[in-house]
Amino acid sequence: MRQEIQFRKVLPIAQTILALLFAGLGLWQRNQILSHSWFGWNSTARFHVWPWPFKYAVVSNTPAFLAGMLLSWPVDSLWPRLPEPIQISLALPFIPILWYWVGSRLDRKWGAVEGTRISRRRSRWVFILIFTLVCMMGAYLPSRYLGYVGYLYYGIVVWVATPLILHRFSTIRPDGSLIN
Repeated sequence: MRQEIQFRKVLPIAQTILALLFAGLGLWQRNQILSHSWFGWNSTARFHVWPWPFKYAVVSNTPAFLAGMLLSWPVDSLWPRLPEPIQISLALPFIPILWYWVGSRLDRKWGAVEGTRISRRRSRWVFILIFTLVCMMGAYLPSRYLGYVGYLYYGIVVWVATPLILHRFSTIRPDGSLIN
């Protein structure tokens, strides 16, 4: 008998590592772009430069990112010159919590049940793949469509729609029919 993957254990670890990699790469790219001084002139580009890896990390973890930003307000008032990557890293503890919640919902709703079809077991993987592609789309949308911080609004819309869609498609009977 094949061991079933428990998403509540795998997703927090995988998504935290991905968030670290993508956010770190995005912040490094941003630092490289902004570190060029134009004859000592301090540009307003820091408000406009957000590379796609950073946008992807934020969109795919929007609730955790927003919780980290709420936490950074009091920290910023105590230490106003705290570097931006440190402030953004305050969202990291919330990422495993968020993805544990998502994984437990996927395990509970779409977990393997004796006598169910194979497609029901694979539906969790399909859901994660579609979610990742939707988040990637938000990271690649140019600023002229969403504005410079529009990826935040996009992430909020994705994370509001995701539980609604998850709830709708998780009400499937073992025979494959939807429960109304």
